[in-house]
This record gives sequence, structure tokens and C-alpha cells, in this order.
Amino acid sequence: MTSSAPELPSRAREGSPAAALWRGLDYDRLALALLLAALALALATFRDYGVTWDEDVHFAYGYQVVSYYASLFHDRSAQSWMPLAYYGAAFDAATALLAPISPLGPYETRHLLNVLVGLLGVAGCWKLGRALAGPRAGFWAALLLLLMPNYYGHMFNNPKDIPFATATVWGLYYIVRLLPELPRPPLGLTLRLGLAIGLGLGVRVGALLLLCYLALAIALLLAWRAFEQRRPALLWAEGRLLLLRIALPVLAVAYPIMLICWPWAQLDPIGNPLRALAEFSQHPFPYPTLFEGRYYPAPKLPLDYLPVHVLLKLPELVLALLLCGTMLALARLRAWRELAPSRLIGLGLVVFAALFPVLYAVAIHAVLFDGMRHFLFVLPPIACVGGVALDAVARWFDGGDATPRRLTAGALGLYLAFHVGLMVRLHPDQYVYYNALVGGVPGAAGRFKLDYWANSYDEAVHGLVRYLKQRDGGRFAATTYHVAVCGPPGSATYYFPKNLVYESDWRRADFYIAFTKDNCNRSVPGREIYRVERIGTLLSAVLDLRHPQITAAPQIHAAVGTAQTERTMQR
Repeated sequence: MTSSAPELPSRAREGSPAAALWRGLDYDRLALALLLAALALALATFRDYGVTWDEDVHFAYGYQVVSYYASLFHDRSAQSWMPLAYYGAAFDAATALLAPISPLGPYETRHLLNVLVGLLGVAGCWKLGRALAGPRAGFWAALLLLLMPNYYGHMFNNPKDIPFATATVWGLYYIVRLLPELPRPPLGLTLRLGLAIGLGLGVRVGALLLLCYLALAIALLLAWRAFEQRRPALLWAEGRLLLLRIALPVLAVAYPIMLICWPWAQLDPIGNPLRALAEFSQHPFPYPTLFEGRYYPAPKLPLDYLPVHVLLKLPELVLALLLCGTMLALARLRAWRELAPSRLIGLGLVVFAALFPVLYAVAIHAVLFDGMRHFLFVLPPIACVGGVALDAVARWFDGGDATPRRLTAGALGLYLAFHVGLMVRLHPDQYVYYNALVGGVPGAAGRFKLDYWANSYDEAVHGLVRYLKQRDGGRFAATTYHVAVCGPPGSATYYFPKNLVYESDWRRADFYIAFTKDNCNRSVPGREIYRVERIGTLLSAVLDLRHPQITAAPQIHAAVGTAQTERTMQR
């Protein structure tokens, strides 16, 4: 669908700069410049992000899937390793293929590919926002997604939820593009939708939602046309036609891609995906989960656990835009009737895609943990709704007094400068962000999870090494140090120099690296010698276990912001 440019105000003469802005040409260029700038920033900083908790097992799973095919299906370990077998390996297998030939380290290679996939999701958000309301809405949708710290921070090292979010937003985009082309959509567009759904299913079975969204959108549009033409038989006639022209081509592309990426699904192509879907909704997470300062068993979390995390993880600007957009939509109900049915249904579908997964998870009492990490795929639709809302606010100002417009633009600029500065201060731990409703990251400390994925362990290891070099001087290289790690050892051991040895039992260790998750940093007696902090808030610490009674010792504190850390090991 090519969105029509809004009508020019009478004072915007043809050929003037204002006219060019109104046509959206500048916003398209701005969007491309934004994507290029984000790419340049990602290439400059992707090495700063640590190895997260799940990465090692997903990396191993990717190698198992590659071995499954390389052995001509004799190595079936990928089909029996639970719970990894419940996931498709589209991303994991790709990284397993690239890592051996990459000049980078294995996890640096993963992080580079991860961020490129995440930026592809930002591009999809731009395309979707543009298809919904024009170039200006598309630009703002992309910018708002980039300014969501929860998306941006995960973009570098989340091998499940970011690829899935990217597939979801592109799937929504192609659905929205299909609607105005019905009942005879171009085959190429249908095949691209099948590709997006197939790759989504090749990461998480939850991409079945895209098929539901497709069916819902088509059913609504057919019902609208049948009602307008007073022809109920139209539902049946066009429904059969669309089954042949859309459903079959989409499934013919999506289903084989899913099976290729997902060896376990090949054992039972219908039953196993459904079993995986049931597993994810009631995942047996055995650990207590922090929420609003209390610990709950994961199956017994309050029903507002997920909605509260969505609310607190969104930047204040996005929340304000969602509120303004709702008010403007209610104030202009009659104007919505003038929209083409396909466009109105497309807008409604994106709103539905932002809300339904969260409401459904609450309704079925899904087992939840790690905040809203498993629901990052709702962030691109939310950003698109925010972009459309900001475009609607801008249209409301258009043609009126310039003073309110300038004041609003000034306030927006100040907020963006503050928010970008906040993300810089959080780097490379942007995903721990909470908004002002809870007092930001300092206000969330002790009440909600912060660095639950051990992203800060990279910095903690390098801080320990600097401390030891400062303390032991020339003896450092010849000394072996035994280091225990709370939680995922791979998040720390990947950065160990040769003379740091992992010790599984902290009682036999010299040092202990621990994040604040579940008060792990307070779980053993030790003297704190290094802190990883952001905005004055502790994320992880290194403890000296040998002399816990000694308090006077040199301490090195992590710099708040974008401190570069040396890489002492490539594995």
C-alpha cells in the first residue's frame, strides 16, 4: 500500500520547503538517515555488550541443528535437548554457521548479527508506521522504537525475543499491505508474508499469532464489504478465493521454513508445534520472582505483573502519545469513518497486536518471569501506534497558530535530549531501564528485577582484572585466581584471562562475581572490591572471599556511562 500524502495547507505553496515537508519526502530521508546512524552506532558499540544468561545454550543448540543436517540427520541431539528443542533455530543456526568463519569472537559475531536483526526490526517498524499513516508517522515509529531502552538494550544480545519481534513487525507490515489489495493481492506480497511468518515460527512458535492476525483482518474486511453491499454470500465467495490466493501460498512458504529451522517439529509437524505453544504458556519456572518488592512463585504472580512491567518499561513520551492518541481518536470518531475500510482495519490490527498478547497472557494466567522480556514483540506495534499518534498531534497543530507548535516542538526536543542522555548513562545496560513512574532505575532497585541476564558480568570481570593488576603488580600474570560466579558462569568466564579459573563452589573460590538479582551479591560473606553501577544503582559486584573481615583495600568503581573495556580473551 502506498499511503497518500496529506493535503497541503493553503499557505504551503507548491515548491516551497513546507510543501516538501508535507509531501513526506524529508521524513523518508530522515528515516533512512536515522537507520544509517543507528547502524553506525551499533557497529561502534556492539562489543560493549556482555554474554547473557541464555546465550551459551542457544549457541550450543545452533551447533546441534547444524550437525543434524551436516550428519545427514544422524545426529539427532537437537531433537531431544529440552527445553531448547521447543524453539526453532533460525537465528541460532545462522550464528553457528557464521562463527567459524568470522574474524570476530564467537559471541561478538552473535552480537553483531543480533543487532543487525534488531535494526531490521526498526526498519520494519518504519515501514509499518508509514503504511498506516504516511512518512512522518513512519519516521516517528522507528525513532520511538530505537528510544525504547528495553528494545535497544536487548537488540545486541537477545537471541530469541529480538529476532521474533523483528519477524512479527514485518509480518504485520505485509498483512497491512495486503488488505487494500484484496481480493487479488500480488503473489510476491503474499510470498513475502509467508517468509516473515516462517522465519518467526523458526524462532518461536508464538508466530502462529500472525496467522491469526491475518485471518482476523481478512474476515473483518470481508464482513465490512458484505455489509456495505448487503450481500452475505460475498463472505463465502471471496473467502474461498482468498483461501487459494493468500492462505495456501503463505502456508506453502511459512511451513517448510519452520520445519527446516526446527528439527523437533519435524517429528510431528502438527502436534509438536502445538505442544510447544502449550509449554510456553505454562513454563515450569521454579524460582521466586521479584515484583513490587516481594518474591512470588512464578505461577502465582499477581495478574498485573505483565501490564505493570509494560507500563514501567515504556518511555514517558510513548505513554503520553498513547494517551493523546486515544483522546484524539475519541474526539474524531466521525473522521475515522472517512478512512478506507482497509486502512481502518490495518490501524485496528496494529493496536490489537500491541494489546492482545498481554491481555491473553493475563487471562490464561501464563507463567511469567524476567519482566516483559518474552513480550518484546509488542514493542514495535506500540511504537507504530505512538508514531501514528504523534502524526495525529502534528496534524492537529498544522495550519494553526505557530506558537503552540513551537512550544510543543521545544518540549519534545528537551525530552528527547534528556532521554537519549539517560540511555547513554545506562550504556551498555539499557535494558534495566524503568521510567519515572517508579522513580527510574534507582526507584526500581529492590522492587523489580534489574540486570537479570548478567549483561554486566563482562564489566565486572574486567574490573576484577584491573583491581588484581593494581594490587599484585608484576605477580598478576604468574598467579592463578579461582573465581565463582552467581548464576550463569558463561556470562563471566568468556572474559576470563588464562589465570582466572572458574570455581563452581564459592567456598573454594578467591573471588565471587554476583549480580543483585535475588540478592545474590549478599548471599555469601565477602568484601566488596568492585561495583558495576548505573545512575547510582548497583547492578553487580565482585567480592573478595579470602579476607572478608578486612575493610581497607583499594577499590575500583565502574564508570557510569560508556567506558570501553579491554577484551583479554577470545574463545
